[in-house]
Amino acid sequence: MIGVIGMKKWKKFPVWAKILSVTAFILVTAGICVGCYANYLYGKMKVENKEDVKLKEEKFDKDKDSKKLEETDPNEIKWNKTGEIKSDKEVVNILIAGEEAVHDDRGRTDAILIATMNLKQNSLKLTSILRDTYVQIPGYSDNKINAAYHNGGMPLLEETIEENFDIEIDGYILVDFDGFESIIDKLGGVSITVSADEASYLNRKNYITDYRNRNLYAGTINMNGDQALGYARVRYVANGDQAGDFGRTQRHRILLSAIFARVKDKSATELLEILPDMLSLVTTNISRTQCVEYITLITGMNVQEIETFRLPIEDSYRLTRIRTMSVVLPENMQANIDALHDFVFGVQDIVTPESDADSQKEVGKEGSHGEF
Repeated sequence: MIGVIGMKKWKKFPVWAKILSVTAFILVTAGICVGCYANYLYGKMKVENKEDVKLKEEKFDKDKDSKKLEETDPNEIKWNKTGEIKSDKEVVNILIAGEEAVHDDRGRTDAILIATMNLKQNSLKLTSILRDTYVQIPGYSDNKINAAYHNGGMPLLEETIEENFDIEIDGYILVDFDGFESIIDKLGGVSITVSADEASYLNRKNYITDYRNRNLYAGTINMNGDQALGYARVRYVANGDQAGDFGRTQRHRILLSAIFARVKDKSATELLEILPDMLSLVTTNISRTQCVEYITLITGMNVQEIETFRLPIEDSYRLTRIRTMSVVLPENMQANIDALHDFVFGVQDIVTPESDADSQKEVGKEGSHGEF
């Protein structure tokens, strides 16, 4: 620094100028270091383009229990939604999906969530979508939403969510079962409270693959990756008052909140040590520039808790049989769209690509749309 300016000139600088100069030099150097490290981390992730994802022939589930349900003719379904895709420059929505690829090179998404950074409210939010939700899939027949990933990968799942729920998605992150387990283990486990029924079920079933980990009990447990993945997949035991896929998606939100809590407890040094390995397990379409921007934003928010939400909302759907599938059919899609927008965007300042503040709507009271 002094060598660049010259010793004689440096001595003539007033004190305040010296302080500013040194501070600026430190900030620039730190910025370069942070930028280089961010580039290094970004290079650890698998980045895919839409053109690289192959389309597949659509499939329809053959659910054994579907015969117990009243049948609905798919040709008679009316999608009562009106509106345009909404976005906000101060709201970032990232699609997060967990892939279940047991017998296939590309399976279906066992977990589908939208993670939101709302900079106006300084809040982090998490919306889970039931995987059996019946939706319109662009270019394919109407089907369960988790079929979108099978048909066209994450790009088609992203497009499906945008078109059905009128919300702009700013990027996506995909993690498979093995990657999820590894991430939990690298964090040192996550703290989850389980019921006696959940513990008994997991200790009997093969959701926890290593029998040595089938030692759960009622109470709060620090779960490793194998145990956490098993917990996330449970469907046939209620979670509180939520059963079936409703209970499972609630577990997904609980798990991601627990991961968030564990990350908060880590020191910067600890996170720097494990981040490269964790990011190597992730597939994304987020650009290098966006990645650095999002990391910068989230580290500056100082949020203590994550707000959670679920789609479809209560009293807006029915369980029915379509073809050979048991599905969750939204009977009032617009009510779900309005509730999601209220939760994600908060009050006012919601814009569409073709319109302005004239399209804004009043947001209802917090918790009025089935929040947990």
